[in-house]
This record gives sequence, structure tokens and C-alpha cells, in this order.
Amino acid sequence: MPFSSCELILGFFVFLPLAFREVFGLRLLASKPALLFLLALAFCAVPGGPARANPSEASSDEETTATPVLDAIKQNTPGQSEGYAVGVPRSYAWCSGSYKPPGNSAPPSDFTAVTGCHQVYPKAGAPTYSNPDGTIIVANVKTYVHLTDTGNWILVQDQATDEIVGAHFVADFSQNASIPMELNVQPGGSVAIGFPQPGYNDHFWISKRGTYPAGSVDGVYVQMEMRTNDPDMKFVANVGADWWRDTTANYVEGFANNPGAGMSNWVELSTQWSTLRFYSWSTDQLQADPPPPLADSRLETTITRRRADTSSPCLPPS
Repeated sequence: MPFSSCELILGFFVFLPLAFREVFGLRLLASKPALLFLLALAFCAVPGGPARANPSEASSDEETTATPVLDAIKQNTPGQSEGYAVGVPRSYAWCSGSYKPPGNSAPPSDFTAVTGCHQVYPKAGAPTYSNPDGTIIVANVKTYVHLTDTGNWILVQDQATDEIVGAHFVADFSQNASIPMELNVQPGGSVAIGFPQPGYNDHFWISKRGTYPAGSVDGVYVQMEMRTNDPDMKFVANVGADWWRDTTANYVEGFANNPGAGMSNWVELSTQWSTLRFYSWSTDQLQADPPPPLADSRLETTITRRRADTSSPCLPPS
């Protein structure tokens, strides 16, 4: 049976004094081998010491205990996606996940509305899913904005009071083309939506845009929960937000009426609930003044994160 690094080190420190005593006739104090043994034991117990397992044998799932704010930071740190989306052009800034357009942390000074936006794609590298009974469950969608004058976060969109709408959009959103998507309200208020076929996504949002006085907001936070009803479903999702000129402005090419505030990393969905989070601020700002869902730094939860099992198909940021 192979020995671990610590077992070899312990054996070395115990054997060495005994060997010297036998070969050279040295009368070593009994305390010295014991001391050396304790030193070796301490070395093996130091965190960050020799690894006990080959990293390549580690599970692709990692369970960590973290506060919600730390989880939010991870979901908005580039390079932390759990997978990648099929059909997103390699050149799109959000292809790899987390992206915040420079200058869009706050809305344009004359804008008065915002909406959280959410999307689901087939996971790159996964087999095509076709079970007609497969659904994606969406719950507790909320959007908060931060008021500059008072420093308060206010809830401006809530799934509990307004319906979710959306469609299967073409994966690259070309010409804003889409086909209908099934949405069914479940007991308790969650919504079951149909999964996207190859070439399309699930793109959905709360029907009523959140509002605020012009020039009064300097940041947005979006949060929601998602899961699948079938472990064979392999899809990734992310969340973000769009600033809107007002509550009735239509979409126009070039995003003049709805510049994006950004998007979070891709999260791989499973039959367990995942909380998806996006914030438009910098990480320092978020830690200094977190929104209500992240404010309790004492709250810890066990979170399963799945490292991306394929390399990013996206072009590096220019």
C-alpha cells in the first residue's frame, strides 16, 4: 500500500535517531526522538501542506460554505463560470459570463426604469436534451436599485406581485427574433418554463419595469432562484439588468432605449435550487453597502459550485 507524504516524513524522523544510536553508539535522550516526532506531526498538520490527493482526481463539484455576499462576488468575477452557452457568438462580451459595460453601473441621467433580465442556454459539450416533460423552475425574482441621495436600496421588481413573461429568442438575439415559450405558474408562485432547443434560449423578465426618479439611482442588484425537474437536463443560466428610458419605451436597434448594466457568470442548473445574483457596482462598493438579500454577513449557506468542464469557446476580451 503506498504511503502518504506525512507517513514518510514521520517514519524518517522516528527512524533517523534510532539508526544513529545503533550505528554510532550514541546515547540519545528519549525526549529528542519524541520532540522530532512532534515536529514532524505539526508539519503534517499545517494547512497548505502536502496535498493528499491528486487534483485531477478531485470531484468536479465543490461544496463551499459562504455568505451570500461572497457568493455574489464569485458570480460576478470574470473566469468563474460553471459552463458555457451554446449559440452565443464567441465575440460577444458576455460569452464567457460576467461582464459590466464601462460607465453603465448607473443609468443615463434621464432614464427612469430598469428590468432584471434572465436567460438560459443549452450547456456547451452536453448532449441535446429532448424530454418533453423537462422544465426549468423560476422563483423569487427580485430587482433592487440604490438611491444616491438616501443611500437606501429599494425593491422595484418582485415576482411575488408581477408576472414573468418571455420567449425563446434566437441564441445570438439577431433581429430580436423569437418563438413562444411556455410559462406555467406553480403552487407557491414559482413559474415553470420550457427548456430552449438548440439555436434558441429562454429569455424572460418581470412584465412591469421597475421605476425610479431620473438621476436618483447609482446601482442595481438582481437575484433569483432556478432549478430543473430532471437531472439529465444540462443547461446554464445567468442574470443581469437593463436600464430603460421609461416604462413604455420600445426596443430599438443599438440599445438606445435599454443599455445593459451587465450580466453575471454562467451557473449550471441542477435539480437543486441555485441562487443567481448580479450587481452593477464594483466589488468594493457592494461590500461597503450590500443590498438587503446580502446584508446579513452572519448568514452562511452551503453552496455547490461546478467548475466548467470545458475550456471557454469565447474570444478573450479586447
